Amino acid sequence: MSLIERARYHARMRRREQTRLRRENARRGGAEPYQPMSMMDVRFTSVRLAVAVVFLLLGLLLQRTSDTVAFILYLIAYLITVLPIAANVARNFTHGKYFDEYLLILVSSFGAFLLGLHAEASVVLILHGVGKMISDLVLSSTHKSLSQQVDFIPERASVVNMQGEERQVTPAEVRVDDFVLVRTGERIPIDGIVLRGEGIVDDTVLTGDSEPAPVVKNAKVLAGSLYTGSLLLLRATAKFEDCAVSQIMRVQEEGAGRKASLEDSVMHGAARFIPVIVVLAILLSVIPPLFNSSTPMQNWVYRALTILVVCCPTALVISVPLSFMGGSGRLSQKGIHVKGSEAVEKMAELRMVVFDKTGTLTEGNLRVKEIHGTQDFNQESILALAAAAEQLSKHPVARAVVSAYQSVPQKISEFEEFPGRGVRARIGNRNLLVGNRRLMVSRGVKGVPDIRGTVVYVAYEGDYAGAIVLEDTVRPEAAEAVSGLKSQGVLRTVILTGDTESPTQQTADAVGIDTVHYGLLPEEKASKMEFLLRTIPTDGTAAYVGDGVNDIEELKLADVGVAMGVAGSQESADAANVLIMTNSLTRLSDAMRVCRRTHNIALQNMVLVLAIKVILVLLTILGVTSMWQAIAADVLLTILTVLNAARILGIK
Repeated sequence: MSLIERARYHARMRRREQTRLRRENARRGGAEPYQPMSMMDVRFTSVRLAVAVVFLLLGLLLQRTSDTVAFILYLIAYLITVLPIAANVARNFTHGKYFDEYLLILVSSFGAFLLGLHAEASVVLILHGVGKMISDLVLSSTHKSLSQQVDFIPERASVVNMQGEERQVTPAEVRVDDFVLVRTGERIPIDGIVLRGEGIVDDTVLTGDSEPAPVVKNAKVLAGSLYTGSLLLLRATAKFEDCAVSQIMRVQEEGAGRKASLEDSVMHGAARFIPVIVVLAILLSVIPPLFNSSTPMQNWVYRALTILVVCCPTALVISVPLSFMGGSGRLSQKGIHVKGSEAVEKMAELRMVVFDKTGTLTEGNLRVKEIHGTQDFNQESILALAAAAEQLSKHPVARAVVSAYQSVPQKISEFEEFPGRGVRARIGNRNLLVGNRRLMVSRGVKGVPDIRGTVVYVAYEGDYAGAIVLEDTVRPEAAEAVSGLKSQGVLRTVILTGDTESPTQQTADAVGIDTVHYGLLPEEKASKMEFLLRTIPTDGTAAYVGDGVNDIEELKLADVGVAMGVAGSQESADAANVLIMTNSLTRLSDAMRVCRRTHNIALQNMVLVLAIKVILVLLTILGVTSMWQAIAADVLLTILTVLNAARILGIK
């Protein structure tokens, strides 16, 4: 399947999913998500409204000359603006959706026209159309900023073999360890490591970095980045489905149906609110005239119709979802990608953050600090044995040991890995056991010393042979990031790690972590995470922050699973709610700041809309507000809340 076909396939799947969600939402009694017009529809609508305005003005000018001519002009203006609304109402009726903003506008404008308020009926429809068109322009622009990464996937990749023969394939056909050529001006088709060539890579849209970065030999590059420089040869380090850009696409697609509880409440509340308003309007037009003969019934009918206009939920069902959409867009600009408004809301309510240690709070570049030998095994022998046993493991500790041994490890005939503890291997007829002290004790190895730090013990034929002490470096921005989280309302920070007490406590002290849990096996980390979730301070949520390697269960369990960097896999992207494309921990505090501001602005919009509409309803009942004033207020309110939501895009 070509990349274009793949994009079209995903587009079809998204449309089907959106249709399914709308039907499910309607079945549950929720309002249909606001669907913006296309740019072509916007242009057509602007022309249609302009023509309606011309006929309306002509009617006003000729009203004193000829009532008949004026009526015809008003009727034309009314029909031009009412027919699309009537079509929407009819279409919704066929889908079993009987109450929405279009019905309110249709009934109120038609009633006004029957009452002889021909100009006012047309003004109501014109202002409604203008408000919707402005909102659609903002919505379309915001949505475009969210989906722009898809446009950065190149269609072809140039794969070259050892003989220098080049062939064109799709990025999905590139295999791990394939050699790929990238020429200046092209987009990189696959995540990889540079083997030859120098230049500049612009991956700002993916990572949120402020400037393009230089690339040299051994540098990591991301699919979708724009390359400028000499001929670049790279080695693919991931399948296309595991590339960073693919992870972003999955996060955005999966987030389409995940709505914040505030957004969900607004949509469902609007759907239940409209029938109530219709009933109240009917009662207002019938009951007061029975007890108050001084005010004509026509006036009460007019007030009832005006209330229908006042209670149109347009501003509400646009501004709240738009606020969350703007928040997602701003996060995306920073290289932070979230699964829908649900993740934004939960991130805004964080009260506890749980960190993995190695590769998250620390650089993850473990180095050999010292080697402890014995009488039978010197330091070089210990390192050689450990590297041989660890060569098939992908654990960071194993990679550090193999990297420190600068020769080709001996071949092994058997290999078994014990997650969170170590490995067992066989060289010739000899058994090797390499791992932490817990593994040594469980296997009955005698004389194992208790060495402080991150230690890899080596046992040869069941006897203790030596140990390798590793060290890591705390990320320089970690303390600032943790402090930033606490300043924004996080009450508790925790480390979960399989490492030993000494390096874990040192890291916690360096960055300001409150609680540490060390020496945990993978299954124990998951159990501890479940326990921590039951102890969240106050009424908030908990996040787990890891690199997506060996912490899939923790990412799934947390209210907010945050996968850092691009070292994760498809599984980690599926498990996480938030994907941060760089390893910089300051992006975590950035994400929380944006999410909190987004949630606050969404609340502001909701409260503002409801408060103004309550005031307008009271004024309408008293006969102060006219119908055209009501729709003008609704349009201005919509524009005001949209502009308020747009402030999110400027959050630092």
